[in-house]
Amino acid sequence: MAARSFLLDKDLSEARARLRGEGTPDFSAWAKLYRLPFSLWLEERLLDRLNMCGDFLALKPVLLGSWARHELTPRSDIDVLFLGEEEQVQTFVAEALKAGLKLRCRTPMDAKDWSVGVEPFDVLALKSARAFTADVQQLLEPQAQLALKRRREILKVIRKERDERRTRQDSIANFLEPNLKYGIGGLRDIEQALVLHDLYADRYTENYPFAVLRLIKEELLYLRSLLHLHSGGEILSAHDQLEIADFFETRQDVGGLMKLIQSELERASFYGDWIVAHAGRAGPKAKAIESLEEAIDSLKQRPTLDLQYSVRLQVDALAKPLTVVERGALLQTAIQGDAKDAFFVSLQRSRILEVLLPDLKKLRGLVQHDHYHRFTADAHLIQTLREVQRCKTQRRALGVMSSLTRDLTPQEWWILKLTALFHDLGKGRKGDHSTEGARLVDRYFSSWEYPENIKEEVRWLVEQHLVLSTAAFRQNPQSQSTWKRLFARGVHGRRLILLTLFTAIDIRATNPEAWTEWKAQLLLNLLESMRSSEATSLQKHLRFAGEEQLPQVQDWLLNLDPLLLESLSPKLLVGDLREVGAAKGDAPLKIVRVKNRLWVRLHRRVDLTGLFLNFVTRLYALGLNVQVAAVTTLNEVGIYDWFCLKTDKTPRQIQQWLNIEPASALISARSSTANRVSIPTVRFQSVELMASDDDEWIFSFKGKDQRGLLLAAAHALVEENLSLRWARVHTWGQQIEDIFSVKPTGRVELILNRLQSRFIS
Repeated sequence: MAARSFLLDKDLSEARARLRGEGTPDFSAWAKLYRLPFSLWLEERLLDRLNMCGDFLALKPVLLGSWARHELTPRSDIDVLFLGEEEQVQTFVAEALKAGLKLRCRTPMDAKDWSVGVEPFDVLALKSARAFTADVQQLLEPQAQLALKRRREILKVIRKERDERRTRQDSIANFLEPNLKYGIGGLRDIEQALVLHDLYADRYTENYPFAVLRLIKEELLYLRSLLHLHSGGEILSAHDQLEIADFFETRQDVGGLMKLIQSELERASFYGDWIVAHAGRAGPKAKAIESLEEAIDSLKQRPTLDLQYSVRLQVDALAKPLTVVERGALLQTAIQGDAKDAFFVSLQRSRILEVLLPDLKKLRGLVQHDHYHRFTADAHLIQTLREVQRCKTQRRALGVMSSLTRDLTPQEWWILKLTALFHDLGKGRKGDHSTEGARLVDRYFSSWEYPENIKEEVRWLVEQHLVLSTAAFRQNPQSQSTWKRLFARGVHGRRLILLTLFTAIDIRATNPEAWTEWKAQLLLNLLESMRSSEATSLQKHLRFAGEEQLPQVQDWLLNLDPLLLESLSPKLLVGDLREVGAAKGDAPLKIVRVKNRLWVRLHRRVDLTGLFLNFVTRLYALGLNVQVAAVTTLNEVGIYDWFCLKTDKTPRQIQQWLNIEPASALISARSSTANRVSIPTVRFQSVELMASDDDEWIFSFKGKDQRGLLLAAAHALVEENLSLRWARVHTWGQQIEDIFSVKPTGRVELILNRLQSRFIS
């Protein structure tokens, strides 16, 4: 047991036994039955310990805080005001401290006015103070009334302390692992609200919220006692949650236990906020509201706690006569248009959203223990809704991504708001929550009679709402494989824009600290790469192959040079891949003219040594200059090379020239045409090793465009006994870059040095 507890080790077994009830374990029921008897038993143990340090009662103690209210837990603070002789009190306190009892005590500076020289909270403590003897109780009674005289000052201090505590407790851990004493809706909140009821009894005409708080207080005190016996702290950590779930024999449903606790904390927070807001004002009068539509309109104008409270008490009755279609229409009224941030919060706290969207109740208090999700699941949906509105009205809310919001239509903003409410609505169910959420969209939107196009877009966004974050932060956003996966899910066009925006909004609503300019830039980079000409060309080709039901061709497309996809139409390229894939042997040369460019396709089932060099040599010998080359080996296809030629000749002429030499002659780099052509002397500006591993070396040759550059580079690689895996040859104006992937052979440093010596002056 922690040192701060007044319990001895021998008391621990009995302490746990006294908190465990009989029959079926039930958190709420056991709290009502066993919390108070347990606190009274703790008082007896504490008195025994104190009396071992001296004659405690002779010091005329006045009990303060949790002891005075019969709310002791094993590690409660021991607050006492002593009226006895100061010297005797000091001696006693010294003995108590030696015994490990952490007393917080004082004696009055003025015997007639115990509030002299003390803080407002200490004056407030006198309101619930308790004495052991009648004579001391008689002295206490007039002092207890001092708090009433200073209630305005006390109220001011409570509000300030409450705000400061909210700021301190506003952390990820507090939502996932609530602080039972100081956290939102915790014991401190509840006690302050109940104290204000006593100080301002004339201001409150309704007892219901105070009854709710007293009930929740019993539950939290019981839970706090359990927590003190397990770990000794105030924070219900993930480990402690498992331990307490074991205590209630519900370890398999720790989530259910935490949902109950989080739900109670939310209720305590709401009613506590309402009470604090009312203190010092005239007694509240619940506004008579005729309809849910009126409630929504009123909250939109003034989302006060008074109005939220009034609506919350009546919301079920107001919703009862509504048809399903009318509920859908009211949801549209509530969230479609612009409104203040506080209004969207009021829709949750008044329970309006829950009666319009009943599945939201299932998320109340649901927490994910990943230290990333900052809020309970229901609160996260409201946060997401608020973030959509902020992004609409605050043009720089998304930083570098804010420009994406400028051309959104009113319908697209409406789609984003609906997605905010539904994207995690499927959590807590069996199966993938994105898929379950999409099914809920179908069910609700059909029953609400929403337009079919709205349903389609929201369903898609809900089902895909995680795919972009995975692609941007965990995959290569420049990879064609990444693009293919996203294209296969329909991520393109306006959907790409909306999904990118919603991904950013979801991150901000999940945990504001997790949203950074770096993540914004990564998402924007992915968006830009998917809107690039390379990606859009790939998407067109993949879609065409998909429509033709050619999945194998889709895989081959991913291995081709993006420039090839940009240059050749899907019909041409997909058709040719289908042709060569079906060919039993080598497909004949294909020569086509596309936009004043002549393209030649070479196909060979089997790669032969020097094949690429031999073909390039033949082109060179025929006076055909290669501007672009995409050299690739495809599984189940073989050599699949495309060459873009700079020539005025017709495809028919080129076909005749290239068909003169049969394929069987293309056997060796040192035979046939290659032997009859002099390799030109050329210079490159740079020859670099771009990458090297056990599987491949990649060389880059850059320079000014000269006749014979490609031939010279290819010939040099063959002379180094390097076998070609793939190649990319690009010409931009007067500049060229030839990139070759080869199978490693020998020492790459020596080969690179020889190539540089050969081609660089």
